[in-house]
Amino acid sequence: MSTLPENFLLRARKFTGAKYDDFIESLSQTPPVSIRINPFKRENFFSAEEKIPWSMEGKYLKKRPPFTFDPLFHAGCYYVQDASSQFIEQAFLQIKKDLNKPIRVLDLCAAPGGKSTHLLSMLEDNDLLVCNEIIGSRNNILRQNIMKWGKENVFVTQNDPADFNRLEGFFDIIVVDAPCSGEGLFRKDEASRSEWSEENIQRCTIRQEEILKNAYSTLRPGGFFIYCTCTFENDENDNQIKSLCNKFDLEVQQINNNFSGIVKTESGLTFFPHLIRGEGFYISLLKKKDGNVIPVKKVNDNNDNSFKKNLVRFLNNPDKYTALLKDDRLFAIPVLHLNALNTLNRNLYVRLAGIYMGDFKGEDFIPSAALALSINLKDDLSSRELTEKESIEYLKGGNLQIDMSKGWSIVKHKTFGLGWVKNIGSRINNYYPKEWRIKKQNGVQE
Repeated sequence: MSTLPENFLLRARKFTGAKYDDFIESLSQTPPVSIRINPFKRENFFSAEEKIPWSMEGKYLKKRPPFTFDPLFHAGCYYVQDASSQFIEQAFLQIKKDLNKPIRVLDLCAAPGGKSTHLLSMLEDNDLLVCNEIIGSRNNILRQNIMKWGKENVFVTQNDPADFNRLEGFFDIIVVDAPCSGEGLFRKDEASRSEWSEENIQRCTIRQEEILKNAYSTLRPGGFFIYCTCTFENDENDNQIKSLCNKFDLEVQQINNNFSGIVKTESGLTFFPHLIRGEGFYISLLKKKDGNVIPVKKVNDNNDNSFKKNLVRFLNNPDKYTALLKDDRLFAIPVLHLNALNTLNRNLYVRLAGIYMGDFKGEDFIPSAALALSINLKDDLSSRELTEKESIEYLKGGNLQIDMSKGWSIVKHKTFGLGWVKNIGSRINNYYPKEWRIKKQNGVQE
């Protein structure tokens, strides 16, 4: 691993003080491995692992397994996520109970999806999450992780943060996991060391300020910002928050913290790797001062329910949904969130909404992997349980030599859906998405 940047070491002496040596030593240590279990696909796996104290579903693992070759990882049963960043749960649950229900949440810089899947785990079905990522390749990864989580009360957009100015007062909570200088990732990400510079800190500060400014109008009066970074730099953390509060009607809220090792700052909390079992992290909670809540305009339901039969065929409680066809792709939209979707469609580029059911190829309907991963899929559909070896072969896109009924079937591992196959008589076709397939040929650790 490359050495730490000299100017970073000089700056680190200021923010660590007498603990400087401990801090520097921690950056040469192997980072802890942590995951967060999907509460909608919970089983007894990882039950013996140590719990992360501030996360209901978080676990520390004794060693890093080859996640790529675990079918349960691909089934969306858990997410690999740093323990420190899972603290967002404490801020979210603290404010959620004080808001009128249902609530709308925006994860503005959402890729690859760690915080979005975490938020989905804490939201009720009548709440809505919108997760956004402007970069196309990162948006693809975000959508994949959202679909694997299996929830339906979520939309994925691909927009510049400035575009959200069109949705004045639309969201109750906005999470901004801001692009930053990445100092908190130094011991696990070689690139973050090589890319670090004082000039980059200033560029990040300007970008963060721009993102927060653009997000302000879309937060309703009385709503909350949750601001996060993975850096120790004060200009990107407390100073950024103070500047924001000076420009807008925002007040810093104290985050409840009953956990040792987490450092309280003037405007938030900082996580240092020599004090807690996790990476560097900063979080601040702000409230927009109360005022008149702007009502969301009602939009007519123009969706075509002639495709409702496909919802009845595959989903539990199909009357909860309306069918939406877009470019031969079929989506099941929760009726509760249809008005919100129509508003978003008029103002933003929506990449995913509700449950992505599948595609029409002429008169044929090809069910999607997202449908197989949904927690609202019917239990009585044709399915085939795979061994671990068969599951890995399926996830690589290989041909399965198994006995199964003709037509479409879901393949599962330990009762959790992985995707679809179709027995056409002469062979079994593998419909696992090409872009999701395992590219590695053995169990090399990630």
